[in-house]
Amino acid sequence: MPTDYQRSARTSLDREYAYMAWGMMAGAVPGVVAGLVVAAFVGHAAMWVSVLGGVGIVLGLVAGILLHRARHGRGAQDRAASPEHRPRS
Repeated sequence: MPTDYQRSARTSLDREYAYMAWGMMAGAVPGVVAGLVVAAFVGHAAMWVSVLGGVGIVLGLVAGILLHRARHGRGAQDRAASPEHRPRS
């Protein structure tokens, strides 16, 4: 069975992973640039690029998760726990 990579993500988990990936990329690029700028003045380019790039990746990952939750809700588990979705007994 061939895999179709051109189809968009279908499940909520796939969308959340996409938000996380885009967030990590969006955080890594400014982190690396900031690391290069700091290294231009302080030195030790490899250290500053890796440290600030890593911080940017982590911040982007957290921002991607929060953005996904803000746009798509917290998920079926939280909706099922809410009072309006509880089964009546």
